[in-house]
Amino acid sequence: MMMTADGHHLPGILRLNPGIRHRIYLDVGLGQTPCHEWTYPEVYELGGPLISDVVEPRTEHEPGPAAFHGLLLSCRTIYLEASALLYSENWFIIRYQPLRTLSSLRALSPHALASLTNLKIVLNQSSCHAPKPVEWGLGACCGRVWVSDSEQCKSNEAGPKLFHDCFPNGAYGHDASLVGSSPLTEEVLAEWQTTASYLSPHIIPGKLELSLVCDVRHGEVEIGRRVLDGLHMLPRLKDCHIRLCETRDTQLQHITQGAVSRARGIISSEPPTSPGSPEPSNPHSLLHLPPEVRLRILEYTDLVTPSKEVMWHRNVPGSGYYADRAPCYDADRPGFCLPECGGACQFSQCWQTPWPQPSIGCFCRSVHSAFSSRCNCWAPPTPLFLVCRTVYTEAELVFYSQNRFIVVDSPSRHPWERWAPGDYPFESFAATQFLRHVIPQHCLGYLRFLELTFSQFTYPARPRDEHPALRYWDETVEWLKDKLNLPVLTLRLIVVGNRDPDRGPRSTYEMTREQGKEVLATYNRILRPLQLLGTAPGGGLAAFYAVLPWPLKWSRWARVTAGEERLSEWLDSKDEEIKRRAEKFVLGDRYESVSLSAVEPEMSVWSWGQLSY
Repeated sequence: MMMTADGHHLPGILRLNPGIRHRIYLDVGLGQTPCHEWTYPEVYELGGPLISDVVEPRTEHEPGPAAFHGLLLSCRTIYLEASALLYSENWFIIRYQPLRTLSSLRALSPHALASLTNLKIVLNQSSCHAPKPVEWGLGACCGRVWVSDSEQCKSNEAGPKLFHDCFPNGAYGHDASLVGSSPLTEEVLAEWQTTASYLSPHIIPGKLELSLVCDVRHGEVEIGRRVLDGLHMLPRLKDCHIRLCETRDTQLQHITQGAVSRARGIISSEPPTSPGSPEPSNPHSLLHLPPEVRLRILEYTDLVTPSKEVMWHRNVPGSGYYADRAPCYDADRPGFCLPECGGACQFSQCWQTPWPQPSIGCFCRSVHSAFSSRCNCWAPPTPLFLVCRTVYTEAELVFYSQNRFIVVDSPSRHPWERWAPGDYPFESFAATQFLRHVIPQHCLGYLRFLELTFSQFTYPARPRDEHPALRYWDETVEWLKDKLNLPVLTLRLIVVGNRDPDRGPRSTYEMTREQGKEVLATYNRILRPLQLLGTAPGGGLAAFYAVLPWPLKWSRWARVTAGEERLSEWLDSKDEEIKRRAEKFVLGDRYESVSLSAVEPEMSVWSWGQLSY
């Protein structure tokens, strides 16, 4: 038996060479877990409420720490080797709640902290942050829905309000957002400062990827700054992901992005130049480039969405702008990109990762006040409009000319949702509000494609004759005709309706021919003022397209009249007839020449019926 210099016998495992010992450590689960030709890190929870050991396994089906806990206690040499593998190959999470402490993180030895490569600290979460890490690649937050208060929407400072929780009765028990002058806030910040101070001397610069979740209330910028102060104690991080508020807040977003850049060493951690100090001259400034070059550069920013489509809905908090995405992730094959998405998946749902890799969770800047190198998701490019007057003017040109704009008029931001029975519920159409009060008047001439999308009208749910929205619509089109650049503008009018005759609104099944004519009259009433744009002197619209479902296509009368054998073909012909009549009405004598010289653009991304970015 091998002996040491002082005569003591070495344990059997230490008589093996380091390579064999490493294989043993892997076999007991200290390293990453093999899966076919891949490996993935385990995700361990530090100091959970029901945990007797130091860490909790990511899945209850694996032995986890029970398989190697004794090995870590055997001797110093084995501990140093085994713990270095455990903490460098796997991911670790610690949550301040419900024990209201981060002491389990501070209980790790300096050697373990020096080995750490991936750590998530959840100080405060007002929505569940990646509540189920066992699901490979699926790291979305829980399903809480926020809306703007209707009375505050007129103000740019309107804060979002919680519409519903991920569970109707709030049973999950989300944390309250941190606010100033709160004992809980002070407790959380003190615990975080103490922990950051403990971590600082032991973390190796450039090795640790840190995720930090601490939701403060919308607008609580000072509390956000105090949360980020803890990062200043830490050495340079390999990567950093921060969520500072469950909802988007421009100021919180700005300080979060700056904190991440400083933590990674991308920008200096020195304090910014005082306001009275002269700015250093930069000969390579964007403003020194020719205007045509600047415009080309701006086309590669978030001013142009991945699908080159921007949607607008009056009930979306903030600016009202958002973007839809084509289907990509298949539920049966998570992590694999489908051809239909056209590569746009890289600009959406950044929390998803290819199987079998776990997700760090959602640090998406389009949803939260957050910043992460993993997030390339599209968000309204507000910062580009705040640089200077020159960039602001050029950003407007790129934004409104390079995207297709879809104005959604529906109960929610998804056009497929149907109107409740009754008269049209708003004083004006969404198109009226967007064109007169949202888009700057001098930018109307930049538009190249405008789509007006209405949720389905039925006999019980439609704007009645002389509804104020119809009168305002007439006035709006009259006001618009001299402000749009009609010869380069394509306009499309859509009323949503399911193509399947078996999947119409329940109220349409018993619809009579007379009631169907009333719905057609609604179509005609919306179309009527558009004739001013299609036949304007000196050249009207570049193109006009209509997608208007025949109101009776889901009715029993249509089935009886056409018969089941020719129903589908007959219904398609009815839709086509309405489409042709509408386009000819708007374009007048130009209909034939326009329809022959242009190819109708593909339907917009929302027609996939998918969720938004």
